[in-house]
Amino acid sequence: MPLLGSLVAYLPTPRGHEGEVVIDPLERLVDEAVAAGASGVAVLGSTGGYPYLTAAERRLVVEAAVDAAGGRVPVVAGVGAFTTDEVIVHTIVAERAGAAAVLLPTLAYLPLTDDEVLDLVTEVAGAARVPVWLYHNPVSTTFRYSVETLARAAQVPGVGGVKDRGGDADELRARVAALSAAVPDTVELGCSGDVLGVEGLLAGARTWHSGLASVLPAWYVAVADAATAGRAEEARALMARLAPVAELVVRLGGPRAVHALARVLGTDLGQLPAPLRPVDDAGVRALAAAVGALGDAPVAAR
Repeated sequence: MPLLGSLVAYLPTPRGHEGEVVIDPLERLVDEAVAAGASGVAVLGSTGGYPYLTAAERRLVVEAAVDAAGGRVPVVAGVGAFTTDEVIVHTIVAERAGAAAVLLPTLAYLPLTDDEVLDLVTEVAGAARVPVWLYHNPVSTTFRYSVETLARAAQVPGVGGVKDRGGDADELRARVAALSAAVPDTVELGCSGDVLGVEGLLAGARTWHSGLASVLPAWYVAVADAATAGRAEEARALMARLAPVAELVVRLGGPRAVHALARVLGTDLGQLPAPLRPVDDAGVRALAAAVGALGDAPVAAR
């Protein structure tokens, strides 16, 4: 049985007027994602703004997500930090808060080497009591996993999955094919990308990790279900309808745009942490128009 399933929604972290973490909107997003059919939820990823949170705030976010999920789906918690010791502490705290798995990015100020990343994975996976998911996000972390290095890291005992990405559909398909042949069967192969992720599922990945699924869960569940069922034409047709929204979110800056879109859809996530600035009025209007053009969300066939 897969650990995370076909679609994991990556949740933003709501804040109050003083910058404090606010629980109610987070719990609402968890419940909406689960009700829509997401197979898992994740907190403290890039959409969740983990580098901007204190250790205490991170713990609060994980505890709230786990409570809201209520055992219905697994909760994944990001544990990124600059030092291995910090990552291990975040891992232990997330485990104690009830996380079913942890997500390990390669966060660094100085660019990491392959060997340093493999050391990080080995030490964290050795300390963790839940599966560790490897997170490939070269845009945010500046470290680019080669297929060979990611496959080596996936062999480390304690690694439960990889979250890969590609620069375009062809690269993503090629990486999924290569990793499918190289990673152990016990390691769940996943992909990210609010636009391209569906191509990873169609190429054989088992999990789609999406930030935009946190605010449009029914749409993303419908695409993921069609893709994992082998209904490629239906999956791509649904994604073509979603693409204008997803591409606009990318252009406006993923986490910023997810915050703005959540507000358009009726959930106020509060202020972004300074120096991040919110999407401007023109961007908000564009998001509202794009999501309005979607119409009613499809009902996923299960």
